[in-house]
Amino acid sequence: MLAVGAAVVTGDRWPYAWMAADLTLFAVRFLLMRECERTRKRGGTGPLAGLMAAGGSWSLIFGLGCYGCVVSGDMALAVLAALNVAGVVGVVSSRNAATPRYAIFVMLAVSLPFLVGALLSPAPGMSIVGFQVPFYVAGVIIVLLQNHAINARMIRAELDNRDLAIKDALTGLPNRIFLQEKLRGMCSELAAPAANGGRPFAVLSMDLDGFKHVNDRFGHAVGDMLLRKVAERLKRAFRPGDVVFRIGGDEFVILLPDTSEIEATMLAKRAIEKISVPFDLGVGTAIRIGLSIGSAFAPADGREPELLLTCSDHALYEAKRTGKGRYRAHVRAAN
Repeated sequence: MLAVGAAVVTGDRWPYAWMAADLTLFAVRFLLMRECERTRKRGGTGPLAGLMAAGGSWSLIFGLGCYGCVVSGDMALAVLAALNVAGVVGVVSSRNAATPRYAIFVMLAVSLPFLVGALLSPAPGMSIVGFQVPFYVAGVIIVLLQNHAINARMIRAELDNRDLAIKDALTGLPNRIFLQEKLRGMCSELAAPAANGGRPFAVLSMDLDGFKHVNDRFGHAVGDMLLRKVAERLKRAFRPGDVVFRIGGDEFVILLPDTSEIEATMLAKRAIEKISVPFDLGVGTAIRIGLSIGSAFAPADGREPELLLTCSDHALYEAKRTGKGRYRAHVRAAN
């Protein structure tokens, strides 16, 4: 509307160029926002850099247009330009705290041309307005940076609380809550087409053999130290993409995405071998424990988290019943 008013009042051609550029950038930004939304629904990020570049270009053109309004000498146009600059700067400050450098660029691109125009304007009193602009913009930037700091602290606090909720305090491994979330996500992918998901995965339930004896003989402090060492060995025993969980006491669960039954068997037996190596915990004697493992496979043994955990638990009980320090896969019922 400011460009339309400038065209009517001044009768010059530059307001029409301003309107054409503004409409072009509006169309570009609209298309980019639609593409970002479509990409977000597919799990991507979209052309965010292009969207920010279009926004920066608009701010430069808007600033130059306001400069033209102020230097025209028409007081009504100058006042309208001042109101528009103040409004844009205020809105950018309140809505772009997450991207402070981009917001500061936009505010300066809008306000600096107006500042220069106000100082050069023949309209009475505009030079005084121009001298006030730096103070206004500086104050708004300070508010922007304060809002950014507050948002950053809130996000960090949320992440810290999230870590406390999903991590085991003793070992630092993900806990039962995160296991349920992760397992639900992997099970939901089983329904996806083979090209996008639905890859098989294994669930390994684990239990330490002889851990209670260590706790009873050496105390809980040594037992806690042993659990931390076990967690470290388990992480080294499996692949980088596998996830180790401690779900309580001396119980662990491993999720093996995109794996075959043969590969899962080899990994489970390697974990048993690593845990069977004596631990030196500084108590004057090497501590020996074992590891029993039961497994279930998706989708062969089930497609629901509870069913898969139940199947792997049953296999674990069978492994412990037949001598401990063993690995057993869930035995499927004959059709």
